[in-house]
Amino acid sequence: MSRSLYSEEVISSSFQGICDVVLSMKRAIPVIHSPSGCSNYAVSEFVIAEKQGCHIFTSSLLATDVAHGGLDRLRRAVKEAVKNYNPELLVVTTTNVTELLISEDILQCEVEGLRCDVEVPVVPIYANTLRDTFYDGIDKALYVLTREFCDQKASGGGDGKQPSVNIIGPTKGIFNWRADLLETLRLLKGVDLRINAIVPANAGIEDFRNLPHADLTILMYPYDFGESAARFLEKEFGIAYYTEVPFGIEGTMEFLEGLKEYFPSISKRVEEFLAREMRVWGASVIDDMDISGFTIADSPVAVFGSNTLAYGLSRVLSDDLWMSLAVIGIKNGMHEALVGFFRERELGGTKVLVMPGKEQIVDSLKSASPFMVFGGFTEYLASQEAGIGSFIPASEPARYFSSRYLDAPFRGIRGVSYLLHRVWEETVKFVYAYKRSHPREDIRSEEGLMYEEEALERLNGVLARVPHFIRSRVRFAIERILRERVRGRKVTVKDVEEAVLEAMRVGMK
Repeated sequence: MSRSLYSEEVISSSFQGICDVVLSMKRAIPVIHSPSGCSNYAVSEFVIAEKQGCHIFTSSLLATDVAHGGLDRLRRAVKEAVKNYNPELLVVTTTNVTELLISEDILQCEVEGLRCDVEVPVVPIYANTLRDTFYDGIDKALYVLTREFCDQKASGGGDGKQPSVNIIGPTKGIFNWRADLLETLRLLKGVDLRINAIVPANAGIEDFRNLPHADLTILMYPYDFGESAARFLEKEFGIAYYTEVPFGIEGTMEFLEGLKEYFPSISKRVEEFLAREMRVWGASVIDDMDISGFTIADSPVAVFGSNTLAYGLSRVLSDDLWMSLAVIGIKNGMHEALVGFFRERELGGTKVLVMPGKEQIVDSLKSASPFMVFGGFTEYLASQEAGIGSFIPASEPARYFSSRYLDAPFRGIRGVSYLLHRVWEETVKFVYAYKRSHPREDIRSEEGLMYEEEALERLNGVLARVPHFIRSRVRFAIERILRERVRGRKVTVKDVEEAVLEAMRVGMK
């Protein structure tokens, strides 16, 4: 596949993140101050949003508006949105075009004037698209909305009757956000914690107003966004925030055990819940690994995603499924809290990429040759170009994937079970496709190589112990070494044994 056939960025711009936060809320409309073309950043997302009763407006700037900043058009767009749909909230944001025309202060002053003309709250969020990423946009929107609408008169903390928590993070545009939220809710309710507010998914102004009335804030994507809002709540109301994420068996245990430090009263409930989880889901994983573990163990994989996803998925694949991490791609800048984790993986032989470009993704996949790739649509196209057939959707941008992949659990012990079955499904598909394309795998002399009879038997014996789905790759590695070393004579048993040892040393590096 030619690289010119796909042009989508690895991650989107900050104004898309701001719009996704607003689209996640109830009766909230984003107004994009931009030419109409800029608002088409994700046509399919717009269509889905419209079907769900959401709406998006743009000021539709023209070339003739450049000299004056197009503020008259912005006023018309805001008034039209209020007149036609009577929203609870309007959020005005910018794109790279309008940021060349107006500053953040000018936008703030203009919105102050608009507030006198309409009866609904209008909140300006300057996107800084030339500097900030998609995840930065989500973080900024959550912070601004929390600061704007939280109950400033609240003393902070719950009602004292039952421990309560906020959940900050579930947002449209984030891969698997519904499944992430449902599993987080199941874990928290399973240990008798009350949910005070969830933002921004299906939230209204009242939900942001209630944020100070909780005992703890849970960040669903702590290494990507939401931390600014959580720090604001901690500074203003003394509400601590929690950054553990329940990925994998050990990660889920750490997530629930850590909650006991904030709520000692739930200690017994946590132990009971974990025991039940291990009986149901943990036992299922153990049984399934007895069957499939020997096949997928040490298989090289590549993982691409945001900090939280790359961290969590890497733990599941390496610790629970015994797979080998060949490449980890972090789509936003590496979070300082995860530097040690990713550096440790690098020392173990994993190639860690930070905000990789498209060419770098393709090149890394070609050099590492992972058996399977986890990522978004950009990584899917890159994997096809690199000749890697096994791909599992796991990251944004996800708008082109079937909905069957967008609500599957990755988190909790249930997530381990799901991922094991998905990996096994891809493995079976690969083996079946390989056998169809290679109906007879009778190893004979390659061009330029002549074997002694015993040497050929020795090579066949080595390859017979290798799983089908990597046998051709191991064979290629061994015979490449033999072609470099053996010239003008037949390959001996000793040559085969030395080539096998050399191929093993190269594969372990």
